[in-house]
Amino acid sequence: MAGSLPQPRVSKNTQNTQLSYELPHRIHTAKVYPILSSNGSTIILYGHENGVKLVWRGGRSFKSSQDSSAPTQKANGTGNAVISLDSDDEGDSGKAFEDKPEFEDEEEELDPSRPYPGVLQELDLHFGTDVLHLTVLPDPVLKADGPSWRGLESLKQKIVFTAACADNSLRFVTVPLAPPSPKSKERPELRSDFTLATAGKGTWGETVVLLNGHQKPSGGVSMTLEVVTEKSQGSTPAETQIIIASHSREVTGRLLLFRTTLKSPRPALEPFQSVFLASPAKSISFNPSLSRQNTSHLLVADTIGVCRIYDYKASIKITEDPDSPATEGTWLLSLYTGFQSTKTDSQAPPLGTHAGFGRKTIIDAQWISAGRAVIVLLSDGQWAIWDIEGVGPGASQGLLSRHQGVKGGSRSEYSLTGYIDAATKSRTSGPPQITTSKFAPMTPGTRKSTEPFGSRGSNVAMRGQISVLEVPASSPTSPSEESVLFWLGETFTIIPNLSKYWVANAGKKSGSGPFAGAAGVRAIKLDSVELQGERCSAVAQIPKSSTGTQSDIVIVAEHRFVILSMGKQARQREGRMVLVEKSTKGGVGELDVVGIEQALARMENGMDVRRKIF
Repeated sequence: MAGSLPQPRVSKNTQNTQLSYELPHRIHTAKVYPILSSNGSTIILYGHENGVKLVWRGGRSFKSSQDSSAPTQKANGTGNAVISLDSDDEGDSGKAFEDKPEFEDEEEELDPSRPYPGVLQELDLHFGTDVLHLTVLPDPVLKADGPSWRGLESLKQKIVFTAACADNSLRFVTVPLAPPSPKSKERPELRSDFTLATAGKGTWGETVVLLNGHQKPSGGVSMTLEVVTEKSQGSTPAETQIIIASHSREVTGRLLLFRTTLKSPRPALEPFQSVFLASPAKSISFNPSLSRQNTSHLLVADTIGVCRIYDYKASIKITEDPDSPATEGTWLLSLYTGFQSTKTDSQAPPLGTHAGFGRKTIIDAQWISAGRAVIVLLSDGQWAIWDIEGVGPGASQGLLSRHQGVKGGSRSEYSLTGYIDAATKSRTSGPPQITTSKFAPMTPGTRKSTEPFGSRGSNVAMRGQISVLEVPASSPTSPSEESVLFWLGETFTIIPNLSKYWVANAGKKSGSGPFAGAAGVRAIKLDSVELQGERCSAVAQIPKSSTGTQSDIVIVAEHRFVILSMGKQARQREGRMVLVEKSTKGGVGELDVVGIEQALARMENGMDVRRKIF
C-alpha cells in the first residue's frame, strides 16, 4: 500500500463498522467522485489547510514490475492538457509528465484481519491556502451515455473539480482519473525541486485555472455542463463548456458564474455574470437533470427561509448601454419554508430576526428525483420535499402545474415532511413545554434535552448538510433510486431508498413514524459516531456497484475522516474479524497490533453499554 495515510482505527457496534483515519492537517470538506478510476478504485477528495488530497481506495493494485516497453491501453495524462500558472520559460518543469500505470488483471482478496479496502495511492495538490469547499459535476452528467453525449469521453478520463479557497479565489482543476504509478512518485526531480509539488506545474498531468471576482471567501460552489451544438452538425456536440457558480457574503450576498472549457483553458478567468442577492445564500446546487433545458437551473437557498431557482440562460440586460455586455439571468420560482415558534425552534434565530419570529432557517437544500423535486433541511431538524413537477406517488400535478406554490400566502406546500430525530418529532407534536429559568443549572443531560442536535452554545451557528446519491435500481427498467443522508449538528440520519420511503409515507401529512416500518422504507439514525470530540465539517456517500447494498458513509471531522459501513456487510465483517482473531492466533492471549485494537474497541463499546445502564 502506497501513501502516507495511517492504518485506520476500527470500531464496531451493533449497527455499523467505523474506520477512522487520523490526519496530520486540518480538513474542511470532502467529496466522493461519482465514477470509479480505470482500475476500479473509489476516489475521495478532501480539502485541507494547504490544498487538496486525492485518495484512491480499493480497486486493482499496481503490477509489481512494469515493463516500460510493453504497450499500454491508457495513459495517465495528455500532452496538450497541461498549463502552467507561472512564466513560459520554466524548461522541463513546465512540460506534461506522461505516466503509464499498469494494474493487475483481478482485484486482490481482502485480508481477513483487515476486511476493508485499502488505500492504493494518494496525491497532494499544493495550493498554499485553505480549501474550504469542493464541488464536482453531477452524477447523472458524468454517467450519461448516448449519441448526444459523445463529446464527454475526454471528460470521463479526468477528475474535474472546483475548489473554493480562503484567499477569495476559486480553482478549477483537472487531474487524470487513473492513480499515478509508484514510479512517477519516485522521480528524482521531485526530491531536488520541491516547487514541483505546487498544483498547476503539470507534474501529475493536472491543470489549474484561477477564477477571480470574489472579495470574500466563497461560501459554496456548484458545477454543471453546457453542451454547445453546431447547426451544421445537428445534435452532435461541438464544444463542452463547464459552468461554475459560487456565492459569498459580500454586501447582502453575491452570486458569480464562470464559464470554461477543457480543451483550451486559460490561466485565469473573470465571471460572465454577477448577481447581488436579497440575502446571503446558504447553499447552491445546479439541477442534475440530463435535460439541456434544466441544466441551467441553479437552486439558491437563502438564509431567511426561501429557496429560489435561477436560470442563467434566460438572460436580460441590466444596463441601458447598448454596448455593454452585462446581463443577468431570471428568477423562475420561490419556495418558502414555514414559520418558527418558541415551542419548536430551540436553535439560534437567523441574523436579523428574533426568537419565535420569522421563517425557519434553511441548513441545506438539494435537488432530488432527477431535478424535478427539492429536499430541504431546516434548523429544527425538520426536512421537507417540494414536488415541483409532480413526480411523487399519487401526485397528478406539481407546484408549477397547480399554480399554488404558496399556501395561504405564507409558505409553499410540502409534499412530504419529517424529522431527522424521533425525539424532536415527539417533542414538537406534544403539548407545549414549560421552559426552565435561565439560572437553572445546566447538566450534560439537560443540555442534550434542550439542544437535541448538540449545539455548543446558542451563539454558534448550526451546521449541517444533505448528501444525495444515486444508487443502482433493482431492475434495468426501473428508474434510478436515491439515498439521502442528513447531518445536523451531531445527528446523522440516512434514508437508504427515498422513493420507497416516499411511497410508504405518501398519504401522511408528515413522516410521523420515520424510524418505524419495514427495513427498506424507514429512516436510520446513525448511532455512536466516533469523532473523538471533534466537530463534523462535511458528509458524503460512497456508491456501491451491487443493488440492495447500502452505501458507505464518509464523515469528515477536524483532523480525521470516518468511513461507516452499515447493514449486513458490516455485521458479516464483524463476525469474520472475531473468527479470524480466534483461529489465526496460535495460543490464548497472543494478539498482534490489529487484535489489540479490536479488543480495545470491544471494551470501549462495552463501557458505553454499561454507562447507558447506570
